[in-house]
Amino acid sequence: LSRSHSMQNRGTLLDIKIYHIEELHMIALLNEIFMLLLLCGIEAARLWLGQEDNLGKRVSVVFRILVLTVPSQYLTAYFTFWQTRVTQVDAVLGIILLVIQSVQLICAFLTCLPNKHRICFNPFEMNIDKLH
Repeated sequence: LSRSHSMQNRGTLLDIKIYHIEELHMIALLNEIFMLLLLCGIEAARLWLGQEDNLGKRVSVVFRILVLTVPSQYLTAYFTFWQTRVTQVDAVLGIILLVIQSVQLICAFLTCLPNKHRICFNPFEMNIDKLH
């Protein structure tokens, strides 16, 4: 299951919730829409960073993906377990995404751990070629 397919399903499920769930307060709905947009932005940043050809040698880029995985997992956990109304489809898709993100987090951590001296901690360094 790809991330973009999962995000598309979440948007469709949000449409269904708007029209078919009773007592969904507007403040809760706006809060969930904001968090969904935030999740989409974080996932887009992770996908953009992940387009690098040789990620194994670019430890700083892998470290940035690792850092962005943490808020993404928190937001996914929110949509999986604590949103206003959780459907079974939300729970299943969210758990699948959490498992995939956990594997990515572990792999990124294991990649960064032996090469921690090569990580550039400057978050504003935009020249990918300069990053080790």
